[in-house]
Amino acid sequence: MGLMNNTIEDNYISDDNRTVQQGGWFSKPDPNLNAFAYWYWNIHGYLSIFVCIFGIVTNFINIQILTRKPMRTSVNVVLTAVAISDIALMASYIPYAIHFYIACGLDPTPDRYSYEWTTFMAVHANVTLTTHAISIWLAVFMAIQRYVYLQTKIFMTARNTVIACLVICFASGLVMLPNYLITGVYEVKTSATNGSTGMYRLNEFALGSKRPSSVVLLAFWLYAIVGKLLPCVLISVFMGFLLKRLHESTERRRRLFSTNASSSSSSKKKRAGHKSTTTMLLVIIILYIVTELPQSVLVILSVIFDGFFENVYYLLADILDMAALINNAINFVLYCIMSQQFRGHLMEMWVFKKCKHSRCFLPTNVKNVQSNIDDMATTMVTEKTVIRAETIKLLKT
Repeated sequence: MGLMNNTIEDNYISDDNRTVQQGGWFSKPDPNLNAFAYWYWNIHGYLSIFVCIFGIVTNFINIQILTRKPMRTSVNVVLTAVAISDIALMASYIPYAIHFYIACGLDPTPDRYSYEWTTFMAVHANVTLTTHAISIWLAVFMAIQRYVYLQTKIFMTARNTVIACLVICFASGLVMLPNYLITGVYEVKTSATNGSTGMYRLNEFALGSKRPSSVVLLAFWLYAIVGKLLPCVLISVFMGFLLKRLHESTERRRRLFSTNASSSSSSKKKRAGHKSTTTMLLVIIILYIVTELPQSVLVILSVIFDGFFENVYYLLADILDMAALINNAINFVLYCIMSQQFRGHLMEMWVFKKCKHSRCFLPTNVKNVQSNIDDMATTMVTEKTVIRAETIKLLKT
């Protein structure tokens, strides 16, 4: 994904048509890296489709659970926005993987590089860049939000969190605007007769050389710094703050329990719940750092070094794609493992839905239990009314 306005296979098929810089560390691809990239290309399409389908389904489940009334907290609003962004990215990736990795081989053909599919590649590249920027800045916002809560015990309201998420989406689009402007489709001409080949390609950027235009450099530096490096640095800083705060909280609780063993059960559960939420967010943040930081470094090296973008970055692009896709699809697994509240709502939603459709989970007993609960509630209300009336009567006398 990243700055992939061409597919990785372009590195194999365009050497004859590309002006290769002479000299320098990255003037030609490393044979071992080239062989590995070619081997992985053959399985990447199938793996990515599997991960995308899993990720889309599970992210829809995430949205369904996180938007339930008892779950509507500021943190869950951000996680819902992340899930929507991940769905958009993976939905775009499935047709891209089917056409460029499975339906067509590596050979450049008019079917593979038709105008329609090359235009789709341009749209897909920009969707990828934008959703990546949105997701990582949402992660930054989530880390800051959690740290502020741990420091002040003040929660941001769900409504204000929604507004903040919309601002992040809009700002990410503005940051990616130069990349939208430099993305173009051109028809490939034969070098001998300047005739049509029926194939279309995306603009080449000539990174790491003296040829890039100012708009190209602006697009890449904005993406590298604002879209990758800066959020990674901020996430790392606030992750350190959260770890420090979590350690201090654990030590304080240990000292408190050693002096006050009679702490209430409800307060213990509340503290355990806050610790679990913070730990889960830390894991999510660490995954973002592991996924995004290497790509940030590679993008910056692509701008600095001659030939790095074409001869190194392209060959690693599919691996970077897979790492990002796994990061987009794994949140459901993390929630199930680390959040008891999420597991409870998941069981409630799916078990009772199955019970409703199949009627095999003792519906009579369930009805009886519900009836008993209703009777108890009615009795309690009646008793409270009687007691209130008696109290008023006594006061009057």
